Amino acid sequence: MKKMKRVLSLAVAVAIGCVCLAQADTVEDAKNRRKERREQVEQLIKAGKAEEGADGYLAAKAGAAEAANTLVKAENADRTIGYAVIAKANGKTVEEVGKQAAAILKARAGKEK
Repeated sequence: MKKMKRVLSLAVAVAIGCVCLAQADTVEDAKNRRKERREQVEQLIKAGKAEEGADGYLAAKAGAAEAANTLVKAENADRTIGYAVIAKANGKTVEEVGKQAAAILKARAGKEK
């Protein structure tokens, strides 16, 4: 019986470890994808085809091309991954983290002008 408990505990520990590693890869992948598309996102905003929302997400403007909408969706998906990790680490909701990110992005944009 004790041996069975040890084996079960080991199996659970391995499963948790695998999930944590998979999540870490996902977060790093999301960071890398955001870095790779940063220039495209900035160009989209400067061209007036998208804007930063108060919720921390990018919003495509009406009439934006399908490519712009695809870029916005990809960026927002990766932001969600990052916000979720930050929220979990700080005991906040994803929405709270998104709003904080929006405030930071707005402050940065003000400094760049």
